[in-house]
Amino acid sequence: MNPRIILDIVTMLEESLPKHLYALDFTTEQYRALLEKLTITNNETLFNDKKGAIQKAIIKYFAKSFQEIEVQVTLVSFALKKQFIDPSKPEAYDRMLHKNNVLLIDIFERKADFSPLPYLISIPEEMRKPILENFLKFDEDLDNARQMTRRQIEQIFTLDMRDIIFFLRGRITIRHYTPPKKFAEGADKRFGGESVEDMEAMYHAYFPTGAWEHIEPILGEVIAEKLNFSIIDNLTFTKTFIPVFRSMIEILLLEFLKKEDRNKIEGFTGYVLREHFHRIFLYTAKNLLQFVENRDKNAEAFIKYFSDEIVIDANGNKIQKYAITDSKQQKWNFSAVVSIMMQYKQVKLKIATQKEAIIIAEKEFNDAQNELTVEKNNKDIITDKVTDFQETISENDAAILRLKNKTGATPEETVSLKSQINRLNYHQTELFELKKKTLNQLELSKNKIANKISELTRRQRKLDYEKKSMQTLLEQMATILETYENVAEALATVLTKR
Repeated sequence: MNPRIILDIVTMLEESLPKHLYALDFTTEQYRALLEKLTITNNETLFNDKKGAIQKAIIKYFAKSFQEIEVQVTLVSFALKKQFIDPSKPEAYDRMLHKNNVLLIDIFERKADFSPLPYLISIPEEMRKPILENFLKFDEDLDNARQMTRRQIEQIFTLDMRDIIFFLRGRITIRHYTPPKKFAEGADKRFGGESVEDMEAMYHAYFPTGAWEHIEPILGEVIAEKLNFSIIDNLTFTKTFIPVFRSMIEILLLEFLKKEDRNKIEGFTGYVLREHFHRIFLYTAKNLLQFVENRDKNAEAFIKYFSDEIVIDANGNKIQKYAITDSKQQKWNFSAVVSIMMQYKQVKLKIATQKEAIIIAEKEFNDAQNELTVEKNNKDIITDKVTDFQETISENDAAILRLKNKTGATPEETVSLKSQINRLNYHQTELFELKKKTLNQLELSKNKIANKISELTRRQRKLDYEKKSMQTLLEQMATILETYENVAEALATVLTKR
């Protein structure tokens, strides 16, 4: 079968069909148009001569968009069967995956636009979002969506086991493996050939308050994706933790580094990683211990691996294993680690319960304080009303006295004066009654304030008690907490040994 003929037929298909056509949308009309271009529509002999090439070409055409098919052809029609990317899902799901494939193929074809470094491709949020959102229509959770997308990227970008894919900081980052640089004899290899002084200066320029505040928020996600202790084994962890953490730092640095400093990113990545190496591994160790605390079987097997011995691997290589040894040279075997983690779990529960008690006590204290403030404000308003009534009463008294000192020149004036005095006296009676009621309200408010002060004092004592209980609890549990930290430190150290 002539490869040239197959290539020509593939070219015809590419020119005549929509780009990245979904295989099951290939129609009889499109197939017959292909036969017409090959001028074999009515020639059985010529068709039979090219039949194999036509089949191969159709298969190859769809393989270019990573669709696997089987096809049988005749002079008038064809029968095509497509292999779904996920055979357990329906056609609609496969169409969605094909749609994502097309998006990723487009990125691959323009990968130079997304490569801040020659060995790294960074797919931005606006292109990542539709890829993952397509899964939501099928109620897929994020983990499954990422896993399937990772498989598609690995195929389209032809990745191998040493390449890394990160779903991190809103992006999808593909980090191709790069072999270690070769340096001249005697050169400082720690930071990619860069001087320590330059790296220190860059670090303080870009991270005046330190880089940990940027590293810590992404560590959990990186570990869950690439060093998941419910899945990973010790040997895989040992082989991959350096490239994983280096890539994590590198991706982070790309958001900060100016373009003119990117040529130093390898050395700077090494420097930042070295600066925070222990903290990264202490965080990682505590992540592993949390799996042990939850009695994850894989994590337990991971811990059981550690011991002072030399073993022979499947390839016959000697491997030195190390024990979990703390700063006091005490060795921690699996049973001891599980024991302290069970105690630590109980301590955490007690501390969490006590923290909740403090939060409740603080809320009750604040509520009482707010209620007291409201009542004091209410008392001030009532006091102002009493003062206003008293001023008005005094003004009325003066007005009545002035009227009483007047003498009417005529009987009509005398009657008018008496009427005004009577009216003011009646109003005065009303004012005294209102003042009396307001004074009662004032007395009631004072009583409420006294009660609320007592309640506030009681709640203050309750809050002080809960805080003191927390302090007592922490003191009682100090030994377990200290032991947990010692085990975590020891585990962090042994995790780094290779």
